[in-house]
Amino acid sequence: MLKKINRGLTKKDFASILGGGKTIQTPLFGVRYIKSEETKYGWIVSKKISKKAVDRNKIKRRLAEVIAKKILQNVHLVVLVKKSILAAKIIEIKQCWNGIYEKVSSKNNFLV
Repeated sequence: MLKKINRGLTKKDFASILGGGKTIQTPLFGVRYIKSEETKYGWIVSKKISKKAVDRNKIKRRLAEVIAKKILQNVHLVVLVKKSILAAKIIEIKQCWNGIYEKVSSKNNFLV
C-alpha cells in the first residue's frame, strides 16, 4: 500500500494533471503526469470499468501494491484505468507499470 503522504491528490491537482500533463498508454491503463516538488499518486476507476465497487476497489488496491514497490519521485501522477485490467493478473499489471516507470524516469530524469 502506498503511504498516505503519497496519496490524496486534490481536485485542483487532478485538473492540472489532466489538463496539461504528459501521457503514456499501456494495454491496461494510461498515465498522466507532471513534474512537482512532492510525490502524489491518484487513480481514476470509473463505473464504466465495473458497476461493482468491489471490483473498482480491487483494481485500486492492486495498483497501489504495484506502484508502492517502484515509486517515481517528484511527480504528480494519475492512473487512468482501462476495462482490460479486470481480466489482468498482477504480473501483467507489474509489467505495464515497469514499462511506464522506465519511460518516465528516462525521459525526465526523475529521482528513483
